[in-house]
Amino acid sequence: MAFLVWRNKNNFIKDEFNENFNKEFEIYLLELRKAMTVKILNNKINTNEIKDLVFKMNAELNQNINFSYSKFLPEKFLNNFSSDIESHKLEVEHILPKTWQNTNFDEWNETSHLQYLEQISNKILLNKLTNIKCANNFFSLKQEKYKENHNSQEVKELGNREDKIWSKADIESRNKAIELVLKNFINE
Repeated sequence: MAFLVWRNKNNFIKDEFNENFNKEFEIYLLELRKAMTVKILNNKINTNEIKDLVFKMNAELNQNINFSYSKFLPEKFLNNFSSDIESHKLEVEHILPKTWQNTNFDEWNETSHLQYLEQISNKILLNKLTNIKCANNFFSLKQEKYKENHNSQEVKELGNREDKIWSKADIESRNKAIELVLKNFINE
């Protein structure tokens, strides 16, 4: 990005921006965001990684090489998307209670609980206070707290659902929806 600004420095001095610069800047900014997103999803992002990405982008643009996020994709990333995301490092609220409560309810048992607990679709981002209030309650009790969420429409929608049960089908369906959104973003 710095190279694009440097190459167009006269436009900044004269306060004249042409359409080509704007389009080029937007394209490469999106590519940089995608590359960073791929690294974040693989828990491989830190200050040095960001500096390295920006440096590589500037070097390639200086050499008239089109910078593309795709070179940062791990092998088979999009084909095996769900297993490439290491979501265990996220600070999140588990919709399905994190601690198994030795109660056989609906379709859940201890084995299925463990199988679905850490899937990305069983997690939502909540502020710390709301997350504490939700604790290890069942979905129907958590819904009241989700309704109060001011940061996410998706969380509010979970709170307002008529269905008071969080099922395996809900988790599987949300997995597919999240995967589709991320694939579409990366493939833009």
